[in-house]
Amino acid sequence: MSDVTFQPSLYYDVVARDDNEDCTNVGKEFHVNPCYSNGGLVTVQCGLCRQDMTLISATLLDPQPEVS
Repeated sequence: MSDVTFQPSLYYDVVARDDNEDCTNVGKEFHVNPCYSNGGLVTVQCGLCRQDMTLISATLLDPQPEVS
């Protein structure tokens, strides 16, 4: 997913895929909304194996969620 440049401190709608062949989640895609871009970086980890997943797509949320 090289066509998305994450802007710092914003929320995105992200789809990520687990590509770790040693994990039972291998090949599964996960929808993360909202996903925060901390410093312009976004990483999504598998809840089982704790490996970083491959980002498939990301869309900037508009409007951005309100933080209280």
